[in-house]
Amino acid sequence: MRDSQTPSIFLWRTLALPFGALVVCLGLIITVAHSIPVTANGVWREWLLIFLALGALVAAVATCIRAGRSMAVPVAHLVEVAMAVKNGRARHRASDKVAGEFRPLAEALNQMIEARQRAEEKLKLAQESLELKVHARTVELWRANKALREEMEQRAKAERELQQAQKMDALGKFAGSIAHDFNNLLTVIIGGAECAMQQLRPDHEAMQFLRTIWKAGESATGLTRPLLTFSRNEVREVEPLCLNDCVKETAMLVKRLIGVNIKVNLHLAPDVPKIVGNTNQLQQVLVNLAVNARDAMNGEGVLTMSTVKATVDPETQLRHGATGADWVELRCGDSGCGMDAETKSRIFEPFFTTKPAGRGTGLGLATVFGIVHQMGGFLEVESTVGVGTTFRIFLPVTDQVMESAEETAAAPMLVSAGGETLLLVEDEDEIRELATLMLEGKGYRVLSAPNAEEAIVIAKKEGANIHALITDVVMPRINGVQLAEIVVEMIPNIRILFVSGHCRESVSPETLAGHKADYLQKPYRSDSLIGAVQQVLAS
Repeated sequence: MRDSQTPSIFLWRTLALPFGALVVCLGLIITVAHSIPVTANGVWREWLLIFLALGALVAAVATCIRAGRSMAVPVAHLVEVAMAVKNGRARHRASDKVAGEFRPLAEALNQMIEARQRAEEKLKLAQESLELKVHARTVELWRANKALREEMEQRAKAERELQQAQKMDALGKFAGSIAHDFNNLLTVIIGGAECAMQQLRPDHEAMQFLRTIWKAGESATGLTRPLLTFSRNEVREVEPLCLNDCVKETAMLVKRLIGVNIKVNLHLAPDVPKIVGNTNQLQQVLVNLAVNARDAMNGEGVLTMSTVKATVDPETQLRHGATGADWVELRCGDSGCGMDAETKSRIFEPFFTTKPAGRGTGLGLATVFGIVHQMGGFLEVESTVGVGTTFRIFLPVTDQVMESAEETAAAPMLVSAGGETLLLVEDEDEIRELATLMLEGKGYRVLSAPNAEEAIVIAKKEGANIHALITDVVMPRINGVQLAEIVVEMIPNIRILFVSGHCRESVSPETLAGHKADYLQKPYRSDSLIGAVQQVLAS
């Protein structure tokens, strides 16, 4: 209430002077009028009174006009300042020349403007600080979101690769089982045909049919070999290899194989260390990839093979089930049609192919997969539809010194004279009977058993009369390795020959070396079986 009354008090104080002057003048006029004698001329007295009244009025009006001007100018200035502040010109100030009763009002207005300006500056600083914090937080959230997306993508990729690895592992076991059973049948077919041909004259009319059966069995063996390679169950001699030399040699073969319209580029790093593997298998990998590249490019394009030293992080090794300190990378890329994600996820499956009927078996890339994993490596595939495909093969480097193939081939083979006693253990009746005929035909005494339990009984009965144990590896209840350990305890000097169409991984190198044992892969010919028995007996 006190502040609201201040303008009225100020107005009355400002108008008090002219109104006071007017009252004083009127009082003087009345006094003078009364002091004039009554006897004076009445007309003169009236004009005198009018004159004095007009003079007093003029003086009062002049005083009021001056007072109004002295009040209107400061008020207009203050109104101008207030309007300027209202329109956003906060730096406008009331003039220091404002004096009198308007001075406190001008100072109060300036203080209000300054307070408002300080408040606006603080608000602006607060807004800027808030905007900076919001921006920083937004950037932080964006980075966190990006990192989360990348992590989720990496996790999803790892899960897909793990699922793919599990699927390929299951397919490998399935393929190995099929190859095992198929090889048992082929052993009977090929061996039976050989035994029959040995019993007949060369000009016998049945000889032609037997040769046809034998050739068909040999051809069927070519179908089981890729399955064994895919399941990493194929038996191969390995040695230190120079990757660059192998790529150069294979490239010469590939150029003639894929045609003149495909250009082959080689980019071989000079410092690539040696790896351990099988030359034929590695060449088979490159040839299969080159043939697939040729088909993807429709016989025209660019095929690039390159080698380089590589670094593989532990997470990637764990994801692919591989181990190694040093790695080399072999790349085989083409400029073909590329693959979509669905096709790329199935290319290593046995018998899967996108080629027309009659142009592919679907075993080429499955063989590549098996060979690479058998060498302790892994594959990654990069493909874009319409651009091309690149197979990246990572192989571990080893400094292991291995016996060369030439030295192994040069080792002398002592041929047995025959007459030794052999304990043959095979759970497939047809194979056991056929192997017995083959061995007895060469003069060996064969004691056959359908399982490990009967073989143990025979070993106890015959004792040291048995010179060698020929046993299948995969058998129910007691397998071939366990049987060999039992028999060796009873007959320490006995020789061991493991036979299987399934998996050499079930027989460790330590077991083979400790028992001076050897390994024979099914299906086998008659001369392969006899040669393996002779080698074991002569070792």
